[in-house]
Amino acid sequence: MREWIKTVSASICIMTILVHLIPDGRFAKYVRFYAGLLIFFMIILPVLELLGTEGELERYLQLEFLKEDYYDLETAAAGLADLKNDQILEAFQEELTRQISEVAEAYGLQVASTEIDFGEDGYSIDSIALKVEAADDKTEEEISEAAAGARSEIAGLYLIPALNIEIIY
Repeated sequence: MREWIKTVSASICIMTILVHLIPDGRFAKYVRFYAGLLIFFMIILPVLELLGTEGELERYLQLEFLKEDYYDLETAAAGLADLKNDQILEAFQEELTRQISEVAEAYGLQVASTEIDFGEDGYSIDSIALKVEAADDKTEEEISEAAAGARSEIAGLYLIPALNIEIIY
């Protein structure tokens, strides 16, 4: 009993010193909370030993901590999966936009803007709208031929109907 009183007294002194060493800031309240929690458990454990329920409390606390860790892990994993999927989808859409612009440029057209309407899944292409200019001093007929070539190339590459590809010049 005497050892227990010495341990509790020493712990209270150490925790009080620790609380005073931590500058008043966002961590001080956490240190006070956990110090109080530790002191509470140090005081209650001998009482629980007398009642014979010490092991049950430890088991219960361990299970609760494990549940909390599991929920934290599950939440973090779900957040990472969403983040990963969003980043992949965004990168995929940016890459398609870049590729379609390159196809138009390969036909001698200078792309002013590219708009792609994606399906509900975010990966399938519903329609494409390109605003282009002639890269050189081309006639309107040459631009029209280049646009038709780019349209058929894009339709073939991405397996979408040519009617869903609008090229404005």
